[in-house]
Amino acid sequence: MRVLAINAYHGGSHREFLMQWISHSVHDFTTLTLPARHWKWRMQHAAVTLALEVRKRIEAGERWDAIFVTDMFDLPAFLGLIPAATAALPRIVYFHENQWTYPLPQGETRDLTYGFINLKSALAADSLWFNSDFHQQEFFQASRDFLQRMPDYAFNAALEECVQQAAVISPGIQKKEMTARSDQKRSLQLLWVARWEYDKNPEQFCDAIRMLDRAGVDFRLSVLGQSTPEIPDCFISLHTEYADRIDHWGFLEDRSEYQRVLAHADLVISTAIHEFFGISILEAVEAGCLPVLPSRLAYPEIFAETPECFYDGSTESLVARIEALSQSTQPDSTDADLRDRLGKITARYHWEQISRELDTGLDLSRNRCSR
Repeated sequence: MRVLAINAYHGGSHREFLMQWISHSVHDFTTLTLPARHWKWRMQHAAVTLALEVRKRIEAGERWDAIFVTDMFDLPAFLGLIPAATAALPRIVYFHENQWTYPLPQGETRDLTYGFINLKSALAADSLWFNSDFHQQEFFQASRDFLQRMPDYAFNAALEECVQQAAVISPGIQKKEMTARSDQKRSLQLLWVARWEYDKNPEQFCDAIRMLDRAGVDFRLSVLGQSTPEIPDCFISLHTEYADRIDHWGFLEDRSEYQRVLAHADLVISTAIHEFFGISILEAVEAGCLPVLPSRLAYPEIFAETPECFYDGSTESLVARIEALSQSTQPDSTDADLRDRLGKITARYHWEQISRELDTGLDLSRNRCSR
């Protein structure tokens, strides 16, 4: 099948998803992308900009069998700007995130324009794919809540029809051979892999580190993840207070070096208040880390078979979970069962498996539309 794949925000996990799928897929892809910046402008102009490109390609003789777009794109506007024969192709929208429920910085008011673009794109699609069931449920509930606030002509029936076209197909991770762990007793290696932003809740992570220190836990830190020009105050303080315990600090551009740090760590910690999936956590677990996760967001559906990896959301519970799981990281640990269960979990998300699910989804969408 020839697929026109549009990624209007081509960066980070959005870019990795598309490139990995293409590299593993049996289908042929034409990709149209825009740089991953100015996300609000992308959601407004990308449909026009890329429709012009599509028209040029059609005039040059290119043809496709399906259209795949991601959530930062105004699909209805795009369809109205391209030739009718192309607009009539099977249309799939993949939701990495949505603008109804993406957490806002303190003091910022949500602009409902962008959530409504998401909703209209969902209605214009033949198939909707979400990266987690948690995300799917959040999106549709937020859409219902939005329509209930409207004065009239709330298209609730159309929304519920849209629900029937939705499915969960997660992103994938690259399969890695697990590095042999040291057989020498050592300091507990703690890992942070999230963006350095408010929705990942770095303040709680820093509070937990200080509590571990006061409790006399022997640990070392690797604080990775993408930073912004405005580094959280708590991270600035953490770097000052624990400079002698920090092995790695900041974003690692080199992928092999990133994987090396993951393979050296013992526990990967999440304090996120926003996470539609959690790809970086899965990658760390694939590398051999044990996850310490809040029992919320998409985590419970992914790691349902490992309840001992969850804490209740409080900092006290987080610290207690770190201390409990630290026993499983020691050379004399006999807790092979936990690692075996985690290995079975990550195997479900290897790109070889996920690409087959995505390819099958494309075939199903095309067959449904051809009836």
